[in-house]
Amino acid sequence: MRLLIQCLCFCLLPLLAAAAPPYQMPAGAADHEAPDIVAGYRAIFTCSAHFFAGRPLNDILKVELVDVQGKGFPDPVIDEKRQLVLASDPNNTYKRIAAYRPDMGCTLLPPHWQLSDVPRLPNVAYAPAPDVSALAFPSGDKVNLPADGVDPSYPQLASVLTKAFDGVTHAKVPGTVTTAVLVIKRDKQNHYKLIAERYRPGFGIHSGYRTWSTAKGISAALLAIASQQGLLDLDKPVSIPEWPEGDPRRQITYQQLMRMSSGLYSGGANSAAVYFGGQDVVSAATGTPLEVKPGTRWKYANNDTLLLMRSLRHLLADDLRYLRFPYDELLHPLGMYHTRMEVDHAGNFIASSQVYTTARDLARFGIFLDQDGVHQGKRLLPEGWIQFVSTPAPARPVVAGEWGYGAQFWLLDTMPEVPKGTYTTFGNKGQYVTVVPGHDLVIVRTGVDPNGIEYKQDRLVVDVLKALKQIP
Repeated sequence: MRLLIQCLCFCLLPLLAAAAPPYQMPAGAADHEAPDIVAGYRAIFTCSAHFFAGRPLNDILKVELVDVQGKGFPDPVIDEKRQLVLASDPNNTYKRIAAYRPDMGCTLLPPHWQLSDVPRLPNVAYAPAPDVSALAFPSGDKVNLPADGVDPSYPQLASVLTKAFDGVTHAKVPGTVTTAVLVIKRDKQNHYKLIAERYRPGFGIHSGYRTWSTAKGISAALLAIASQQGLLDLDKPVSIPEWPEGDPRRQITYQQLMRMSSGLYSGGANSAAVYFGGQDVVSAATGTPLEVKPGTRWKYANNDTLLLMRSLRHLLADDLRYLRFPYDELLHPLGMYHTRMEVDHAGNFIASSQVYTTARDLARFGIFLDQDGVHQGKRLLPEGWIQFVSTPAPARPVVAGEWGYGAQFWLLDTMPEVPKGTYTTFGNKGQYVTVVPGHDLVIVRTGVDPNGIEYKQDRLVVDVLKALKQIP
């Protein structure tokens, strides 16, 4: 685990008066085609992809920014010296700035901040990551795979990988773009072995992508760790300081938020004002009213996840501890040194989507889940928590042939041939960490699928199992 060595510009005090009012949209929703949102999208994606993942601008334009190309927007400008990205709309009306800190990732400045405000961003610095190149995966990065990325003991996986990258086989409509596929199998000695691994050109073991909503699974694990440490009770009402005594929202429980059953008004999956507009998490997530009684309606809502992490910050009552919590309690213990949970300008984790990581780090997370939340003999997650997140949410009845939903995880065992108990994360553009209990398998697929084209992870799972002769 890396230790904190310094805290720079930790400016989480009330913001100074600015020339413009804070940018706040109801529920954090915004028009994805609005020029300020598109400019912000281009700034934050270029920042993370370049400074953290080490990717060149010419490929970022073709991959990360493909859905917002061809709209007349000028190319983002990368300021290598100051580690900034500047982007604007075609009329240069909206100028967006994303700032990178090595141990924090990138943060998009809100519209009412200027370049001179960058030093006000929260910044916690850690010692360099340990060199794990000589340690065997998953503790380290040493993997004995041939050039084609397939363990010779499982040659039948070669065709599965080829199909996974062909853009057609596992696509609802042709056009998926896979960036990585990893298959991890546990042996009889309880060792996890990477038996298949392949990447799209431009991606690799230390260069990754945004998790999108796969971040929700990581956030859920953090809440579970807090529960294991006695900080909260998942059965009790969530603690949100912005909600006054007597507010009906104070009856919402942690479990209901985990199961997307808060009953709150939200933008659903639309949090563009937070993700790409620079709005703070708290104003977006805590300012919406109840629409229905908590627990009676299932509605996928980014804000439900954001509320969970807002509560964690409140319960910790220590902003520095909050910013360290994911790294000290989960990521670094698991060896996920190439993962960054990015924050808004006020130091709130945008934990429903904005995590940047690698496929191997996601595999480490999947292994941890497959071990029932136990790592190196130490229980980090409460006993029974994995069963909880992989059990159908009461407000979302199981429908055969449709993905089910548990608690911040999706359920695949409603799909044909998928083994019972199989559950997965699911991030936009095809980010999946899938656990197949009873089959000793973790399957990771990451992608940059164009908008509107969905990857069928359940079919990849079935193809892997058939190749391994674990199902007929």
